[in-house]
Amino acid sequence: MSNVNGSSPQRIFSGSTDAGLNLSSSFGICLLAGGLVWAVDAWLRVPLHLPGWRGLIVMAILVAARGVTGLPWAATAAVCSAAVIGFAAGNIGPHGVLIYLLPGLILDCFGMLGPAWRSSLWRIGFSAGVANALKFIAVLAFGAGFRGVGSFLPLTSHFLFGLAGGSLAAILLMRVRRK
Repeated sequence: MSNVNGSSPQRIFSGSTDAGLNLSSSFGICLLAGGLVWAVDAWLRVPLHLPGWRGLIVMAILVAARGVTGLPWAATAAVCSAAVIGFAAGNIGPHGVLIYLLPGLILDCFGMLGPAWRSSLWRIGFSAGVANALKFIAVLAFGAGFRGVGSFLPLTSHFLFGLAGGSLAAILLMRVRRK
């Protein structure tokens, strides 16, 4: 499909038939992305006093893994490897599975909505924001407990950091693919 100028829109997330990398390279990228996600969660402790700020980095890594490999399950594979590394390292908490798996599954589910979701900068950012915010909701529901209206600011913060991280990764992928 082309736009008014006759050119095709920039695709960020390709489908599995358009994947530019072979399966073993894509799997290696997913493992590396999972290791980075785990490392950010386990080791990056900066007292910013802003809830969800690590989602900026984590969502960027997951969006980049999905965009670079072009595979529809890349974000889920990355977070699965992060969960396995977390279990092996022994630093995964009781809600650790949700922290790792939920954002990847949500990003991949949004990516399955079609080419419009895989090629739109705003939709990719929105899906990353929703993934980071739903991770926060899951932690509240199954781990820390809901605190009423006081949870609105952290929820908003999680969404905005996820939105920013996903959008930044999508912008970088667009710039790389133009060259």
